[in-house]
Amino acid sequence: MMLGCGRVAAQPAARAVLRGRVLHAKDSAVFLAWSRNLLDPTPVFKHVRLSPQGEFQFVLDSLPRPLAAQWGLGRPDRTRHYTDVWLTPGDTLTLTVDARHFNQTLGFAGPDASINYYRAAQRRARTSHFNDAPEGRPEPRNPARTRALADHYRQRAEAGLRVADRAHPLPPALRRQEAAAIRYDWGHALLTSTHRYEYDKWPQGRVVRPMPEAYYGFLTELPLPQDSLLAHPAYRQFAHYYATYLLRERRQQLPFPAFVTPQFSWAYDTARQVLPAGTTRNYVLAQVLDDLLRHGIAADFDARLADFEAQGATPELRRALKQRAAELAGTRPQQPAPSFGMTDLNGQPVRWADLRGKLVYVDVWASWCQPCRADAPALRALQAQFAGRSRQVVFVSLSIDANAAAWRRAVAADHLAEAPNQMQVLGELTDPALRRLWEQRGVPQCWLIGPDGLIIDANAPHPSNPAAAATLETTLKALAAKKLVP
Repeated sequence: MMLGCGRVAAQPAARAVLRGRVLHAKDSAVFLAWSRNLLDPTPVFKHVRLSPQGEFQFVLDSLPRPLAAQWGLGRPDRTRHYTDVWLTPGDTLTLTVDARHFNQTLGFAGPDASINYYRAAQRRARTSHFNDAPEGRPEPRNPARTRALADHYRQRAEAGLRVADRAHPLPPALRRQEAAAIRYDWGHALLTSTHRYEYDKWPQGRVVRPMPEAYYGFLTELPLPQDSLLAHPAYRQFAHYYATYLLRERRQQLPFPAFVTPQFSWAYDTARQVLPAGTTRNYVLAQVLDDLLRHGIAADFDARLADFEAQGATPELRRALKQRAAELAGTRPQQPAPSFGMTDLNGQPVRWADLRGKLVYVDVWASWCQPCRADAPALRALQAQFAGRSRQVVFVSLSIDANAAAWRRAVAADHLAEAPNQMQVLGELTDPALRRLWEQRGVPQCWLIGPDGLIIDANAPHPSNPAAAATLETTLKALAAKKLVP
């Protein structure tokens, strides 16, 4: 593999301080947001009230590595004024801004001033991430077009780095880090675009046109591992997705829905064999284990976790995995189905207890989720296959839409409410239990809940997975043998 960018020296865990002043503030507080940990991008928010003079201070104790975060005015869900910031253990960053002219007056002082001026310039130019850039929307579906757009994005991002470096010179190590981060973001964009080309109706069916191996020639510019870059989100995203890339031949041999759930077990085994031992491999293996916990085969987790720990996993990654496992403990088999508010199309409340005595196939979805909507025809076909067994099994489509009108329109458009053995329910996303479930596992997700109200499988096959019908048949036979269903 090629040798890549220069090393950014690792710092011991230490306190980092972000302080400053907001002039002419209309908001009474400011916020700082960052990812929960290396494995979980769920944002952690910290709010600080402004003093009468507009001053604020955030103190982060025991920061183990440089932190990519966002700072902004007011409430995170309503703010129009925010910027990316980079905080280094042991340093103090001072930020000043006039709220009336946010972008024009944003200023930084301290050892990290130059990198933060660059972060702010990235935000304005929309070169922080390919998917947020003009080139990344709409998602391209043609390899040549993909490459052209990604190359244009990279050229813009590299030009922006040169301009920022002239205005506020970066230390050489940071300049090399940011140049490398642009390349890894570019590579991530090229890797993740292959599905749209290979499938006629992704995420359904089989590959109809495998991506030519020559397409992946860009990987020669993106060496793995580059352990010194692990603090940078762009590198972590690329390294994480690289584990999926390693499975491309196996994915091309299966219908995509049959690949989805077992892919994480396969990704762990493959990455462990292919990637050199070190910090990057430990991160990738931990990230894949986190994926396995949320979306994979539950029975595959414990043995791989033991293997991971035997390799000398860092305490930080162990803590992150244990935290995730504890949060998902309530979704393991034989646990009661999570309780949260639900209403049907008539506005009547629904409880899992109302469905006792039947096997419940739960499809968790949302009107804005493209893979969820693509599964609708397969879900209707699955319902039709079991239409004569409505005393044994019921299909519940659980939407997490915040907009009830959008939910109703999607139900009608996708003909979801027409089968006799289905139920359409809208979850109350304001309920903390449902919000946690969504944040931890996303959509789509499918569950099997037994007639006793206990979870059978929190990662059941999706409707478009050829294994879905067989799983239902096998489960119903087992339940009938125990006289749990008629």
